[in-house]
Amino acid sequence: MVDERYLQRLLEEAKGQRQLDLPETQQQQKQQHYDPSPGTKRSADVAFSPTTHAGARCSVATGAYQDELPPYHPIDQERSVWANPFTLPSKTVNGIYKKRSGWTWLAPTSLWSLTTRLSLMMAEKLHLDTPHMVPSSLEKEIYPLHWRPASVEDPPDISGLPSMDDALYLFNTVKHHLDQHYRFFDEESFTQHLHEFYSTNSIQKATENRLWFVHFLLVLAFGHAFLLRTKITRDPPGSKFFVRAMSLLPDHTTLWTDGILAVEVLALAALYLYSIDHREAAHVYVGQAIRIAQLDGLHTDLPEDELGIKTVTRCRNLWWTLYVMDRHISSSLGLPMTTQDSDITASLNPNRNGSRHDATLNLHVKLSYLFSTILTSIYKNDKTELHVFLEKTRSILQMMTVYARDIEEIVSPQPSNSVETMPKGTRYITLLYHQCVLVATRPLLLSVLKERLDRLGGREDDWQSFLAPTKALISTGIKSAIKTLQILADENSLLEVFLPFEMEVTYGAALHLMIANSLFPSATDEHDYHQEAHSILDEMIFKGNKLAAARKEELSHLEGLFSELTARVERYGLQTLTLTTPEHIRNEMESQQSNLQQLQGTEMDPRFDSSQIKSEEQIAVL
Repeated sequence: MVDERYLQRLLEEAKGQRQLDLPETQQQQKQQHYDPSPGTKRSADVAFSPTTHAGARCSVATGAYQDELPPYHPIDQERSVWANPFTLPSKTVNGIYKKRSGWTWLAPTSLWSLTTRLSLMMAEKLHLDTPHMVPSSLEKEIYPLHWRPASVEDPPDISGLPSMDDALYLFNTVKHHLDQHYRFFDEESFTQHLHEFYSTNSIQKATENRLWFVHFLLVLAFGHAFLLRTKITRDPPGSKFFVRAMSLLPDHTTLWTDGILAVEVLALAALYLYSIDHREAAHVYVGQAIRIAQLDGLHTDLPEDELGIKTVTRCRNLWWTLYVMDRHISSSLGLPMTTQDSDITASLNPNRNGSRHDATLNLHVKLSYLFSTILTSIYKNDKTELHVFLEKTRSILQMMTVYARDIEEIVSPQPSNSVETMPKGTRYITLLYHQCVLVATRPLLLSVLKERLDRLGGREDDWQSFLAPTKALISTGIKSAIKTLQILADENSLLEVFLPFEMEVTYGAALHLMIANSLFPSATDEHDYHQEAHSILDEMIFKGNKLAAARKEELSHLEGLFSELTARVERYGLQTLTLTTPEHIRNEMESQQSNLQQLQGTEMDPRFDSSQIKSEEQIAVL
């Protein structure tokens, strides 16, 4: 990870003059703004702060960062960073999307929208025959799914259910896959209802406890989906139980009266819908779950002395489950978060006896907060002045450096000679960490890409003025993308096939490296990211995931466009961009500092210390 002192120095020149220009009263007010008085409502920074101090030094099994300082470079005040460099289309694309005619809004922070807009921009700038060609998944639903509401007068359909032993097995399978990151049920209450369902009058139990029966059917749907093997069918895995559950779901006007159970059911349904690429419907259902939860005050610190520790713990777990789901689903669509951090006063549950599960869930919440912070700050404007972008990125990466230590504390209980591979929960958190790095540094790649495309066949840009202060950050993003694929390609790790997160980060990392490789050919020469990404997606396809096949098709489509860009750059004889410090510049800097030291008779300014001039290969990341 890039040391925060390096980024701080990058900001000195831009910030110093502005600070001097501030009247003294304004400087005092600015200081007061960051020092809230005791007794005030806690800020988001306090609520979601890491558990370790900012000076922590990290070296974990998944990687490391070091306190090595790249050379200082002044910042060109006229330079800008493009978080959204696309001109065609600006906001929408016309045509049919999932059987919905009309226009489709392309949100700037959505990875899906990025694919579409990147495809359209590349085709336009390269003057290809079909400038409006878009990935085929825009035109169709990968998993069509429909149901009709069942009559409330009719008893629920209980035919074709598994035996009680199989039902318990499916329940435990769902727990294994979800429990470290989501809490959708109270185990004791759920299993008690399950035993009653199988040991008493089942139809009466399902009729009198209709919403619990819906919950039960959703668990069966997930259980079958997680046990999916290579059979590929038209319908998504587990859909026969999911469709039955949704047809029995009570009317929305009365569902809120069921409180916590209604929230758990809606959230579980939203996750299933998201997993089969029904993102829009998932967003609607998780939004409804959040609103019902807020009616019961789950977003606040509920009183343990009145409700009991068990109930409050369940409510906290459920609220933070909704929180991470909202951050994930909303960001995938490029939409504002349903809940604002300033409205939340609920506490995270403390770790029970050093529980890794609790620690993982808490860190998942904090990284989800950080992820949404990146989207709402860095991507707020289409275009940002370079020094402002670096200022925002500095604070984000400083916090991420500390989160790396939190990940280390989850991993460290394992002895060095342990036969265990990285636990599923820890792997998820590590991948989310790297995803934050990718999203934070992606605008730098997009900015270079925009300049490269705009200047094809024209005058070369002064790349050094932009790359000098940013190449360390660009390298950091590339390394996180490489590390993401390395983690997922580990033959000893079991890929998650049904839940889409690992597929999404595979696609995002491959896309990041694809752009980087076309702009900086030497940056990824020693790493065959193309083969790794395709191998990961191929394994998911082999195990029956049709979404992975669609993502692979989109990836191949973009690979063709970037191959064409590389060919055009070579044809026009344009400068080959690199992230390394040219040798003649390195020697000149060392010579200048040596002369300066002799003249002054003092130690060199540490920001120009030649011993600290490192290539991007020496800037380590988690």
